[in-house]
Amino acid sequence: AALGHRATLDGVPAPLRARARPAALRRIVGNLVGNALRYGGAARVALHADADGTVEVWVDDDGPGIPPEQLARAFEPWVRLDDAGHPRAGHGLGLAIARELAERDGATLTLENRPEGGLRARLRLPTA
Repeated sequence: AALGHRATLDGVPAPLRARARPAALRRIVGNLVGNALRYGGAARVALHADADGTVEVWVDDDGPGIPPEQLARAFEPWVRLDDAGHPRAGHGLGLAIARELAERDGATLTLENRPEGGLRARLRLPTA
């Protein structure tokens, strides 16, 4: 936001503790926010504490989303999808790296289309 991008941090709950390596967490969230800005025009980050002892970081955008049958492909190395879910030129490593870093810390990273439009990246971290 300080650089003029449409990025916000929505309602932060009481302090949350999650188990993650700080450098990896910065890289994961930075990638997700960068993708939301690049492909979805905006990034809204929100934190949630779940009753099952996990912490979730949601990164929402306002883009077209990804066709449901292509969501899993978005995490494959060297794959970049266009608005219709077809591969396009580029490195396509960001989401693959983000998921690998998340899994190393016992976290999960998923993508889902939001009912109101746009995409949500959901990072589930175990609590500390």
